[in-house]
Amino acid sequence: MLETETQTQPIYNIPSIRNYRWSTHLDLLRGLASLLVFIGHTRILLFIEYAEISNPSFFIKRLNSLTVLGHQSVMIFFVLSGFFISTSVIKRIQQKQWSWVNYLVDRLTRLYIVLIPALLLSSFWDSLGIKIFGTGQDSFYGEKFHNGHLATYKILENFTFKNALGTLAFVQTIFVDLFGSNKAVWSLAYEFWYYILFPSIILLFFAKSLKARVLYACLASAILLMVSSEIRIYFLVWLMGALVSISHPSKYLNNKNVLKLLTFLSILILCITLISERFIVREIADFSIGISTAIMIYFLVNNRSEIRQEGIYEKFSKGLAGCSYTLYLVHMPILCFIRACVISDRPWEPDILHIFLALIIVVFVFLYAVVIAHFTESKTGKLRNLIMSWIKNRGLNQA
Repeated sequence: MLETETQTQPIYNIPSIRNYRWSTHLDLLRGLASLLVFIGHTRILLFIEYAEISNPSFFIKRLNSLTVLGHQSVMIFFVLSGFFISTSVIKRIQQKQWSWVNYLVDRLTRLYIVLIPALLLSSFWDSLGIKIFGTGQDSFYGEKFHNGHLATYKILENFTFKNALGTLAFVQTIFVDLFGSNKAVWSLAYEFWYYILFPSIILLFFAKSLKARVLYACLASAILLMVSSEIRIYFLVWLMGALVSISHPSKYLNNKNVLKLLTFLSILILCITLISERFIVREIADFSIGISTAIMIYFLVNNRSEIRQEGIYEKFSKGLAGCSYTLYLVHMPILCFIRACVISDRPWEPDILHIFLALIIVVFVFLYAVVIAHFTESKTGKLRNLIMSWIKNRGLNQA
């Protein structure tokens, strides 16, 4: 039985992640996190600030609680990323199959297949918006990007070729500003340097030669010195997912009822942590979300039940996760353009009519992202195989 064979092995020794039901749960978590970021930006762009609402109803209060979880959702992304990337890195190193070329092809194809089209679409929507609405003081693309934490963010000032190139090099927020209206790309700089930093640190201990260890130590040090203090701090959140990947399953979790109870409690704790985040100092709240997410993932992956047949839940979770990265990267520019089209001055009041209109916009933008994902994100495997075939034919994959 696989369940007993892996009881003394770290979690990353699972032979095929996709065979397990917990993989479906993590797909759903990734998809929902992306949706929360998207919905949060929709609320910020279309509606007045919550503090401006007089006597908000119970429904509006709950709706507001649901639409302010964008930043918290990124913390969930970091932990999920740390779990999956570290699982892959450690497994390859232990099986003596590590190759920087293979690893970078895996990571860069995943990133660029959506990022490049997303930046082109950002250019299209921002150029169209600037052409139609101008850049004056009364223009949304000039001075009127008002609402919440976006208040100091001016699209026109950031709509430069330098920022686009910097984003492609993953140095946005480090050496350049964010590109145009696409504020969501900030986290990619964090993710990319974590992708390089983590294997550098691990290989520092696994390398056989002193020269290699010195090289990896210099590489890790250079990255830590180059990136901002915030990127360094959130690397600790990312590492919480990595910690789960090297954790040994507990013998106390062999009892399925106990495991189900602990899993339910961990989900409940995460939900409470997400809701209470705005009442706590942000850094403490972010670490709390990271810890809660890591604990939940740990309990989820300890359940080794396999998927016998894909049902509606599995297909929905897989489909939502399959467009989550695309949704994350392409929603802001088109949302900003729609905002400029439908709102001339003051954002909407959260009444029934405007909530219904916002729902239509949400559905439209989501379908827009799904179509783009069909031509980009869903083709990641094919692009990766094509590049790897080209590299193998030239004998370059041993580095």
